[in-house]
Amino acid sequence: MNIQGIRRTYDDRARRYDATVGRAENLMLGDFRRQFGALMVGETLEIGVGSGLNLPWYTASVRWCAGLDLSTGMMDVARERAARLGLPMRFVQGDAQHLPFPDGAFDTVGVSLALCTVPNPEQALREMARVCRPAGRIVLLEHVLSPYWPVALLERAMTPLQSRAIGCHFDRETIETARRAGLRIESEQARRLGVFRLAVARPGGSPG
Repeated sequence: MNIQGIRRTYDDRARRYDATVGRAENLMLGDFRRQFGALMVGETLEIGVGSGLNLPWYTASVRWCAGLDLSTGMMDVARERAARLGLPMRFVQGDAQHLPFPDGAFDTVGVSLALCTVPNPEQALREMARVCRPAGRIVLLEHVLSPYWPVALLERAMTPLQSRAIGCHFDRETIETARRAGLRIESEQARRLGVFRLAVARPGGSPG
């Protein structure tokens, strides 16, 4: 699915996303969303902000936040959620592969369950590193190919259907892709047979 198709798909699903896909995600993630929110500090950028399911977990450590998404429909839902929470946020429609921000603009750059839909995730990760300050952090919450072969086989089998339906690739190896993009992985947690990963990385440097 191309960028235009992904945008239309999520615009169409925006108002029912939380009750469908979002609910299933929360069941699988456990406390990973809470941990993700706690890792967002300073001036932050959340890529693929979607309907804003991570926003309730942001803490007072976030001074200001930008939320970027391809889908304006999803951002409309996130904007309403941010207003209810009283979060100081700016929402920007854009492509993760070409971020409309200057170099070193953010203390923290995060993405959750979104790189699976980006046509070129390595390019998106390089862009994340570009807009992150040298001493900042990059937070990745993603589903990836499981290290357990029965689960991996199922993910590979499901990917063509999911890719056509919502642009989602179950079989990506996002943490390894981050290393190829030059990010230094500082910590990594796994859940659900290694399918869900929460990693903290730094821009540049040698692979972790």
